[in-house]
Amino acid sequence: MNKRRVTSLLGLAALAVLLTRPLPVQSQDEIIVGVSGPSVNMIYAFAARDGGFLRKYGLDARVVLFEAGSVLAQAAISGDVKISISSGPATIASRSQGADTIIVAACVNTLPYSLIAAKGITKWEDLKGKKIAISRFGSGTDTAIRLVLKKFGLDPLKDVTILQMGSQPSRVQALAAGSIDATLVSPPLDLAAKKQGYQILVNIAELGIPYPQQVIETTDRFTRQHPQTVKNFLKGFIEAVRYVAVNKDETKKLITKYLKGAEPDVLEATYQSYLQVTDKTAYPNMQGLRNAMDEVAQRVPAVKEKKPEDFVDTRFLKELEKEGFSTHLNNHPPAKKPPAKGRK
Repeated sequence: MNKRRVTSLLGLAALAVLLTRPLPVQSQDEIIVGVSGPSVNMIYAFAARDGGFLRKYGLDARVVLFEAGSVLAQAAISGDVKISISSGPATIASRSQGADTIIVAACVNTLPYSLIAAKGITKWEDLKGKKIAISRFGSGTDTAIRLVLKKFGLDPLKDVTILQMGSQPSRVQALAAGSIDATLVSPPLDLAAKKQGYQILVNIAELGIPYPQQVIETTDRFTRQHPQTVKNFLKGFIEAVRYVAVNKDETKKLITKYLKGAEPDVLEATYQSYLQVTDKTAYPNMQGLRNAMDEVAQRVPAVKEKKPEDFVDTRFLKELEKEGFSTHLNNHPPAKKPPAKGRK
């Protein structure tokens, strides 16, 4: 890959962190994998890489962490990022406007966030006239807060002010400083905030709202040119999801490393939240896509002309299912072993 393009990519993502690992293996496909985080989305990508599951299927993967899904979408459209772990609205918006981005799998088909608020706010009515922070307009947090506000009878356009303020840690800092009144965060930040006395108005995961929170996205051209790479990535990623489900202690080490959650009760609750929201079938939820489309259509009118099926390509999952891949994993879960250490 051209070094100038990589430099441009990292400049585009204000919080991008390039994480690599040594890969002394024969003839591996080198790809950059973009992850929208830090949030619940990221742990599976790092489990796939650090646990050696992507290497197992012939991939030399570099994982790049982005501040928001909308920023990652720009890098994906440019072609620098070949595969993205992000939320569905970014794909819906970009594809509706002519990009060839496409969802090939989804592992979180509901909203994993909690809405945390300043200590004086204890009920939904208290949010009227207040400021709520998201990552960026057009991101998954943007769509999520609008869906949830409507569910609880608030108009996101009239009753509150929605501000874009970057990463989850940045938004929590803004809440502590009094610059905002509420924000959406995922574990472990919601649990840490609660211990500090902030209000959790709702654990949105418990509402079970169908929503494409974590999707695996690539482009039509990449699926045409490198179908086996896409398929191999899905193998490694899905196996990592199964690894997380059966290896609590090792997963907690990953959480501590990448999400900085060190307290035992926070670690346990964070791990349990992963199990709660993960869909191990890896298939996108069509109703969830419809929910996201309805919200995105208010900003991108072209979405109204689309169907949920226009945004997904599940042929790789169907091929894996036909080949018995999931059945094999069910009968032979990933072995318990310490994840391989990556090069910083």
